Amino acid sequence: MQATRLRLMRQALFFLRHYNDIDHIVPVIYKWSRSGFRCTVVLIGFSSIARDYRIQFIASLAGVKVLNIQNILTTADQCRFRFLSLALYGHSGRYISHSLYHLFEVFWPVRTRMQFWDKLATFLLKTAFPTDSAGVVVFDWVSQKSTLPIEFVRHVLALSRKQGHISVSLPHGDSPHYNELIRNHEFHVGPQAKYAHSDMFDYIVCPNELCAKRYRPFIDEAKIKILGSPRYNDEWLNVLHRLLPPPVTRKHQQKIYIVFFLRKKEFSLFWDEIQRVIRMVIQFENIRLIIKPHTRDYLQTPLKQILRQIQSSRLEVAQDSEHSASLIASADMIIDVATSVAFEAVKRGIPVLSADYLHAGYSAISHYIPESAMHCRDDIYHAVRSFAENPHRPFYDERHRADFIRHMLDVPDKYVLERYVGLLAGHVQTAKKLAA
Repeated sequence: MQATRLRLMRQALFFLRHYNDIDHIVPVIYKWSRSGFRCTVVLIGFSSIARDYRIQFIASLAGVKVLNIQNILTTADQCRFRFLSLALYGHSGRYISHSLYHLFEVFWPVRTRMQFWDKLATFLLKTAFPTDSAGVVVFDWVSQKSTLPIEFVRHVLALSRKQGHISVSLPHGDSPHYNELIRNHEFHVGPQAKYAHSDMFDYIVCPNELCAKRYRPFIDEAKIKILGSPRYNDEWLNVLHRLLPPPVTRKHQQKIYIVFFLRKKEFSLFWDEIQRVIRMVIQFENIRLIIKPHTRDYLQTPLKQILRQIQSSRLEVAQDSEHSASLIASADMIIDVATSVAFEAVKRGIPVLSADYLHAGYSAISHYIPESAMHCRDDIYHAVRSFAENPHRPFYDERHRADFIRHMLDVPDKYVLERYVGLLAGHVQTAKKLAA
């Protein structure tokens, strides 16, 4: 192992690009600051993320400097960065034609792009690290399908490695699916090439084995660290509870709030049956059903059609600005279609109805907690009716809930954020692997 990796890394450079990154990396930044270390956080997504309450929180912490890339680049460089990101993402995702991409290559050949990436990487590293210091550069799980260009990330990592820094890829998810074919376009079980690029990092950090196994076909085992969920550990959830914006005031007679979290459209949902479930749940007089669409697919066309057909004072669609954590904090029960948001509800002991029959996947919650698994409409009916009659009746078998937490969230124990800071600071630890 190189000598630079044996030194304590006192400085860090974090890149955040969207809400998934905020969910999972902000807790690590919080703990990094609490441990007495300094860092620079560069926001490279849309300007709205700078207003997120968690970003404002870390900006107030000692030793944390938050910079928005839109404010530190010239207008011309901002436009170049955004244009190159969109063009390269469009090519990798096959959203632009070969002829259009060929035209892009004529005006922006690899050599010209490398010169721009070098200029940008040099500036960002100089901003974050004092001269001759040892530090760590942190991105999220960057893949071939990411909106952030792989070219840019590789350039930052190559230059930082020359300067003696290590690089770490932190989680931006928790793998709510236990199965593998989870997206509409997936028809083959096996290694996915989009994860192969992760070998450019010194370490890939995963919250659990379900995430880690994606990388094993492409990466040396020593590079993969399973450290638990930075988003759903007790330490961060206690902090988050104090940070949540004031909840939306709801003045209704219904006593029980059920929140139904939906997924974005690349994951298959059976909308006809979802409509039937909505009709069934709102027939209970003391129930209010709140639907929370996915942030990046707010009010999908099928949901709009459902809302036009169902008019009820017991049905509500949460505003896009209302945070999922706030909804969970006020919810009595959750209906879930394999979203990682429901993990927080399980951690807090809130009943989760994992309705796998409403989509084409098999959720991790259903796998570890059989009483949460909803196999048909009857199961949801009986679960809601039982809860409406007696909300205080125990829902979980605590042995099952503890098993889920042990395998998915607190891996191998509850001291999750300490392990993350230990890794970033140069104390490389190997997490225990649990049997499935």
